[in-house]
Amino acid sequence: MFYPTSSADYVTWIRNEFLPLQLITPEVTILQQIENARRYWNTHSAFKVMDVYDYAPGVKRVQISPEFKGVVQVTPTKTTTWIWNDHPLWTLTGITVLDNVTTDLILMSEAFRNYRIYVGTDFRFVFQKSDDPKVGGYLYCINVPRGTQSVLAIGTKRLQENEFPKNEYINDFLLNYSKALVKQIEGNTLRKTAIIDTPIDGQQLYDEGREDMRELQEKVVKDSRWIVFARRR
Repeated sequence: MFYPTSSADYVTWIRNEFLPLQLITPEVTILQQIENARRYWNTHSAFKVMDVYDYAPGVKRVQISPEFKGVVQVTPTKTTTWIWNDHPLWTLTGITVLDNVTTDLILMSEAFRNYRIYVGTDFRFVFQKSDDPKVGGYLYCINVPRGTQSVLAIGTKRLQENEFPKNEYINDFLLNYSKALVKQIEGNTLRKTAIIDTPIDGQQLYDEGREDMRELQEKVVKDSRWIVFARRR
């Protein structure tokens, strides 16, 4: 797998993909398409990223990494123990059988959960985005369980300026999406400069680039659906 370490590596890879044909698209235009691919990723993707941050008692907020463009879930390292977590259940032919004691414990647990909300001990969080993509946003947590020393933040990935990801999925998207954009520009240029009686497949190249771009966009949408999955609190 090829992992670029500079913008020049992206340009070289794209040019090599068109060999033995030589691109007429200038390098500055190719670099712009690479930036367009990064911009599309940052505005449309929802690649999962997670990290642990210290959250000592008395802390009102914590600043997280700029690579988080959004936070969808926060889990404290310490949680309130449910009174029936370790109570045994019995199974018969694949069906869970609850005895009267377990049923009562479930009702008590639900009542206790509602009580926690009532007295203000249910954990909640708010993520405040930063206006500067180079500066991380702030995570505000309330009703943090006693004894918590850190929290696990799960969110969506933002590519930073001059960041060349080593993740295979992100790297593959940037390379192929940039190539698809360059295909469209190259095809459009050939189409407009076609000479009478000179066969130039500019339209075909343009159409291929459009199709490749749409397929990649659909893939990003499908792979980003994890963020909208329903979760029971």
